[in-house]
Amino acid sequence: MLEETFKTAVHHHSKKNFSQAKKIYEDLIKSNPNNFLILQNYATLLSQMKLFKKAAEIFKKCLTIKPNDSLLLYNYAKFFHDQKIYDRAVKLYHESFNLNPKSYMCPYNIGKIHFSKNEFDKAIKNFNKSLEINPSNYLAYNNIGLSYKKLGNFTDALNYYKKAIEINKNYVDCHVNYGTLLLLTNNLKLGFEEYEWRKKSKNFTDYLNYLKLQIKTPEWTGQTLENKTILVFTEQGIGDLIQFARYIYVLKDEYKCKVILRLKHNLSHFFDNKIKIITEEEEIPIHDFHNHLVSLPGIFYKKNKNFPKNINFIKENKDLDKKWREILSKYKGLKVGINSTASSATTGDRIIPIDHFKSLTNLKNINFFIIQKDFDKNNIKVINQNSNVNYFEDLDKSGKAFQDTIGLIKNLDLIITADTSLGHLSATLEKPTWIALSFINDWRWFSNSEESIWYDKVKLYRQKTIGNWKEVFVKIRNDLEKKI
Repeated sequence: MLEETFKTAVHHHSKKNFSQAKKIYEDLIKSNPNNFLILQNYATLLSQMKLFKKAAEIFKKCLTIKPNDSLLLYNYAKFFHDQKIYDRAVKLYHESFNLNPKSYMCPYNIGKIHFSKNEFDKAIKNFNKSLEINPSNYLAYNNIGLSYKKLGNFTDALNYYKKAIEINKNYVDCHVNYGTLLLLTNNLKLGFEEYEWRKKSKNFTDYLNYLKLQIKTPEWTGQTLENKTILVFTEQGIGDLIQFARYIYVLKDEYKCKVILRLKHNLSHFFDNKIKIITEEEEIPIHDFHNHLVSLPGIFYKKNKNFPKNINFIKENKDLDKKWREILSKYKGLKVGINSTASSATTGDRIIPIDHFKSLTNLKNINFFIIQKDFDKNNIKVINQNSNVNYFEDLDKSGKAFQDTIGLIKNLDLIITADTSLGHLSATLEKPTWIALSFINDWRWFSNSEESIWYDKVKLYRQKTIGNWKEVFVKIRNDLEKKI
C-alpha cells in the first residue's frame, strides 16, 4: 500500500502536478515520519515550489538520517542553486560528485553557475567535465556554445551548437541559438532557416499564444499574393515591430495584396489607413495566408538577397510636432537625446550604467534630453554637471504610447542610446542615431561594422572587450565634439 501510494506521489511530482504530489507526500509522512525516500522527494518538491523555508527544514532532517547520500546532496545543492546561493550550491555539488563520480549533472550545474556569473572559461571547463562522463549530454554542448559566444569565439560556438543538434536533432532552443549566431556572423540563408525554430520554443510566448488560435490558413513562404489577403502576426518586442514594419509595406506594394497586421502592442496609432490593423482582442478576419513579422526578412532575403531600405511609416501628428518644436526652441546649442536602458525591467548587457554619460554631459554648448521610461530622476544629479540635462517627467503619460517621444525626437539633432526600441524609432524617423552595443550584441546589428544595413543614419559603437563601456564613450565623446 505504501509503495503504491508513493508511486502515485512520484507520478504527480514528475508531471509537475505539485499540489497533488505535496498532499500525498504529507499524508505519507504522517505515518512514516522518518522514511528517507519520502522525505527527500518531499524536500525536493518544496524546493521546486519555492517553499524554501519548509524545504530547508526537511533537507536538514534528511541529512541527519543519511549525511553521505549523493542524490540528497545533489538535491540540496539544487535547493541553494535555485536561490542563487551559489557558493553553498557549488560546495554541495562537489560533495555529491565525490560520492558519485558518474554524476555528470554535478559538473554540468557547476558550469551553469559559472556561466550565470560570467565566468565563461570556468563554465566551459565544467561543461567539458560533464561531457567526459556523458558524451551524449547535448545540453552541455549547447552551453559550451553559449559560453564561447559570450567570449566572442564564434567559430567554436557554432561548432558546439552543431554537435548538440547532431545528438538531438529536435533540440529547439539550440537551433534558435545556432540561428541567431549564424545571422550575427552574416551567414544569412541558413541563419534565417534555423531562426524559424523559435516558433517551436516554449521560451517564446508569442508562438504559444499563436498555437492556441489554431490558424487554418497556410503559412506564407513566398507564394503569389496578388488579390490575396495575408495576416501578419507581430512578435517579440516593440523594437522588432518598428524595425521590421517596413516589410508590411513591401508586401503590399510588391505583391499587390491586402495586409492585415495583428498587433500585440497598443501602437495602432503608428500606422496610416493603408494597413488594416487588428488587436489581440479582435476576431481573426478571413485571410488566405499568414506568417509572423520576423519571418518576413528571411523570405525576402531568400528571394532578393538583400534588405529593403528603411521606410518612415510613423504616422505624423502635426499638433505634437508643433508642441515640441515650441518647447525645444527655448534651448540653445546642439540638442541631443540620451537613453541608457529600455526600462527598469531591462537586464543584462543592454544596460549602460548612467554615469558613463558624464563624459558627454560635461561638454558645453549641448543640451541633453533623457528619453527613457521609468527613469529615476535622482540619477540626473550624476550627469547634470552643467545644468544641461533635461527630463520631462510627463513624457507620453497623457496620450498614446510614444507620441510625445516621437515629437521630441523630431526636434532634436541627435539620439545617443543603448540598444533599445528608441534606437529603432529614432532611426525609422531618419534622425541621426548613435547606438552603443555590448561586446556581443543582438543579431540585428550583425558584427564588426559601424554602419547598419537597416538604417542610413545609424552609427554603431561596439564594445571591444566584455563590459568596457568606457572605451565606447571615449569614441562617442570624440565624435560628439566634432559635431559642436
